[in-house]
Amino acid sequence: MLPLARIVWNVFDNVFLLQMGRAYQARFRDFHLAAEEEGLRAIDEWRRAQQEEWDSVVDYTTMSAAISAIAPHAPDFAFAVWLGAAGLSVCGVFIVQYLPINAFSITDEDMGILVKDGNHYIDTALLATSVASPVIMALWSSILFIVGVVDYIIEAPLGGLQYKIFALIPIGFGVITAAATLLIGAIVGKRVEARWKLTTSCLVQELIGNTDVVAD
Repeated sequence: MLPLARIVWNVFDNVFLLQMGRAYQARFRDFHLAAEEEGLRAIDEWRRAQQEEWDSVVDYTTMSAAISAIAPHAPDFAFAVWLGAAGLSVCGVFIVQYLPINAFSITDEDMGILVKDGNHYIDTALLATSVASPVIMALWSSILFIVGVVDYIIEAPLGGLQYKIFALIPIGFGVITAAATLLIGAIVGKRVEARWKLTTSCLVQELIGNTDVVAD
């Protein structure tokens, strides 16, 4: 990947994909290695685990819809943001329903090739974005939902300022924790990726050295 393209991808992944693109690319690398070592059994287990992860997105959509339904009349901004979050969640559910059906005809052998860097089917960054999109939509939906909750607390009559503060304190703690988690995830992800590249480079050099020895 060219330096400019890498910079654009890093910004897009950290800001819009919430680091899920890099995370799924790393998952693809691990899955490809496991598929080469363990064969079709590892591929089948990975596909089942991925489906379970997608199913959890549907559960989140149901939960957020139920919370929105039981809330009293919300201010206009909060209601608009909640509608946007609900619509985004439904789009994620659509993808969750579409991808397994579309991937049904893909064999386990082809699936192992699809997740390999440099395959002739599709760029792994695009594939990672597509596979991670339901999770990304659920994360952004959560962010929008929290924004709506904060606006609801600020604008709705809750019996006094002290009750608004009581409601905002745990939300503030959660937001700070989520931001710290994103930062830690970015740092760990870059270090793991750097170590993986170093290990791969060492293995390639070792293979080249062994080939030269055999040739001599």
